[in-house]
Amino acid sequence: MAAPRVARVPFPYNFPMGPPGDAERHREVALAALALFGRLEEPGEVALPFEWR
Repeated sequence: MAAPRVARVPFPYNFPMGPPGDAERHREVALAALALFGRLEEPGEVALPFEWR
């Protein structure tokens, strides 16, 4: 079964929230993903606007 809605980030495998120890980036990614709850009306994938740094 596939996930009905996915917030995708262009980060390396096993780093879904960003680099280890970067609490600010983790918070930004989490808040961006949570903001999608009210906007997504159908299944799909949304690319979040983050870059690996």
